[in-house]
Amino acid sequence: MPPPSSNKKLLLIGASRGLGFALAEEYLKRGWHVVATERVGTTSKLHDLLRAAEDRLEIETVDVIYPDQVVTLRARLASRKFDMLFVNAGVKNDDRETIADVSTDEFIRVMITNALSPMRVVETLQDLVLPSGTIGIMSSGQGSIANNENGNFEVYRGSKAALNMFMRSFAARHAG
Repeated sequence: MPPPSSNKKLLLIGASRGLGFALAEEYLKRGWHVVATERVGTTSKLHDLLRAAEDRLEIETVDVIYPDQVVTLRARLASRKFDMLFVNAGVKNDDRETIADVSTDEFIRVMITNALSPMRVVETLQDLVLPSGTIGIMSSGQGSIANNENGNFEVYRGSKAALNMFMRSFAARHAG
């Protein structure tokens, strides 16, 4: 984590619970201004942070699986610049499902949410990040091919491996 700063700005996609919420909380503690997202129609623990955040927290809504919502978010934030864009949105399937068991619909849901949608978010929002800024995604050690020694969590692992490859391609395309 970067040291405390009162002028840094973070756009955090997927902050309603879990690691995303913890990241929002930590960056606020460090003095950052945080624009954190939750899905449309949800009220998350983020709202509990509003009072303590001293006007440094804004909550936006977006469901990353819908590109039109991401474009609409981009339009709402068009006049803003961020030091960091971090995409944390993700889901998992039933841990017991193997690639042989998973339904096509469930496979598509996990891959779209964990691999395709985060990259669409990065592609759509990248110009909101300062040239000296950072773009990051939440992956997982489960996405490592070399570390897969037990074969569990196949669909989730595959989605994170795909996300890692897509982000590597993005980084290669933007090497400058």
